[in-house]
Order: sequence, then C-alpha cells, then structure tokens
Amino acid sequence: MNTTIKSSWYKLTLLLAFSLYAHNYTYPEQPEIFSQTMIVATKGAELKTGSGVLRQLNPGEVLVATQRNQEWLWIPLRGGWISAADLKAPEELISILDQFIETKPTAERYHLRGIAQQVLKNYPAALTDFAASLKLKPENAHIYVNRGNIRRLQREYDLALDDLNRAVQLNDNDANAYYIRGLIRLEQKQLQSAVDDLTKAIQQNPHMVAALNARGITYRELNQFDRALQDFNQAIKANNFVSEVFSNRAAIWELQAQFESAIKDYQRALELNPASAVAHNDLAWLYATCAEEKLQNPGLAVSHAEKACELTRFEDWNLLDTMATAYQADQQLDKASRTLTQAIQKAPDEQKKALKKKLEKITN
Repeated sequence: MNTTIKSSWYKLTLLLAFSLYAHNYTYPEQPEIFSQTMIVATKGAELKTGSGVLRQLNPGEVLVATQRNQEWLWIPLRGGWISAADLKAPEELISILDQFIETKPTAERYHLRGIAQQVLKNYPAALTDFAASLKLKPENAHIYVNRGNIRRLQREYDLALDDLNRAVQLNDNDANAYYIRGLIRLEQKQLQSAVDDLTKAIQQNPHMVAALNARGITYRELNQFDRALQDFNQAIKANNFVSEVFSNRAAIWELQAQFESAIKDYQRALELNPASAVAHNDLAWLYATCAEEKLQNPGLAVSHAEKACELTRFEDWNLLDTMATAYQADQQLDKASRTLTQAIQKAPDEQKKALKKKLEKITN
C-alpha cells in the first residue's frame, strides 16, 4: 500500500514573542479546555510552574491559552501558567489603546496596538500602527521584526527582508529576527540559507522551540532525516507541550518506517491539541495505508479523517482525499466515491488528474 506521508507541508509553530522591550502547575479542580489568543498587558507578568516563577513576560507578548483553572491560564507553548489578570484579548486591548493613543500617542502604544491588530489579522491597520511607532522611535528592532513578519505573511518577501535585515543591524542578537528571516528562506525554498538563519536564532536562544521546529522542517525538506529528528527531539526536550512538534517528529518516524513510534507521536499531538486537523489527517492516512498491515485500522482511519474534515468545514481537498482513502480502506466504497468527487471539485488543477484516476479505480 501507499506509505507516502499525507501532508505535503508541516505546520510551523509560530512561537514569536512579540515584545515592546526587548511541568504542569497542580490545581485541585479539573481544568476547562479551550483555545484563545491573548496578549500580555501587564509589566512584570509572571509565567509559573509548580516549582515557582519560570520567567517574567513583557507587555506585547502573544500567548495561546488552552486551559483555565480558576484565575490561571495554561500556555502550552511556554510550558507554564499565567494569571488571567495579566492578559487581554486583542479586541479589548485595541479598545483601551484607542483611548490612550487619543490622549497621548507613544511609540509603545502604537506598537502594542499594532500587535493586537496583527493577532486579529487586520494587517493594514497593524502596518499603519507600526509605521506610526517607527516614526516616533525609528531605532526599535522589535517593530521591524513584527512588521517583517506581517510582510512575510502577505508574501511581500523583499519588503519583509528589508525590515528583518534592518532589525539585525539594530540588534544582531535578536533571535526572532533570524527566525522570521529563516522562515522566509524556507518558504522560498532557499533551504541552506534557511538553515543558516535558523541556526543563528537557536544560537541566540537554544530553547527556542519554534526555531528548532522550523529547522527540523528544513532538514526534512533537505532529506536529512537524522538532523530533523535531532531538532524535533531537542524541541520536545525544551518543551514537551507543543502538539505540532510531535506531529512533525511522527512524520519522520513514518519516513524511517518506524510506524509504531509515529502513531504514538500523532496520539500525543492530539492529546495536546484535539483540534489539530493536521494530526487527525496524518494519523488517519497512516491507519489507512500503513505498510505494516497489523497496524492498519480502517475504523480509526475513518474516525480521524472525518474529524479533520469537520475541523476544516470540508473545504480542504487534501483532507477530503484522506477521508476517501479511509472509507475505501474500510470498504465504504460509495462514501469513498462521493468524498473523492468532492475532493476533485476543490482540488487545484494540477492535482485533479491524479484524483480522477483514483476515482476510476474505486468505481470500476
């Protein structure tokens, strides 16, 4: 059976600490599970673990909270808890800053509002605020990094590189500048340059999970699987709460035909983030197509594939293809045919031919 890894692009964990300046805490009650992006709004906010204060955070740092226990929020990408009083939702922060800026505009306030706009993907508004901040404080490397990241997201790579190069000139110790520049090189398929920049980011911050994850992805693209595995292992050692890293390591296990290890990592990824469509999809594909027949599980393949498609509202042709493959493995051929027809309708032109051949095999 086909053992090709299903996902053609591994999810990047964008653990960028937006800043204006520069194991599990045990509680008596069962935590509430959710996911919300928040922004540090209090100077001196503390990230805590069971052993005490892990580190202080700066206003403007963007965090994703996934659990609540009383007044505490769990931040898996940082491996600690923070008081909800130290955080603001981006919409609330913008409303507050609108009033402050009207009374007294400062570079820091424009920058912080720009970060909140960026979280909400209001990129034009964010760029306007960053420009206003730079006009008041033109030597702030952090603003160039944040603006460069927006331009990367908009695929304005030349402008993004101008900003990131300027950030490095202002502060050649800025790990985030090298990290974002490395992501651009990765997206442009300039793989060795990506490795160079991501290595510089890791040298500045050896525990930077995002950079380790991205360099692991780059090594994967270079077919240097052992180096990719080393980076994912190091990222997990630094923080074993990041779902995407486990998914990425699972993909390497698949390539090395270590399927049981791959299944365990996909399961761990889903424990950490049950809403990961990528992990559901890739685990479904492995259960449906695994070269070791004893590990095939068509029923679980269908379950995970359906969940992946539900999470993406049945809009992703690649995930629909996985679901069709799972139905086929489970001998639900009518469903496989209907689902593959949906995938063909949504797929890019260069993928339609292969999907149509696949459909012919099912229907004939």
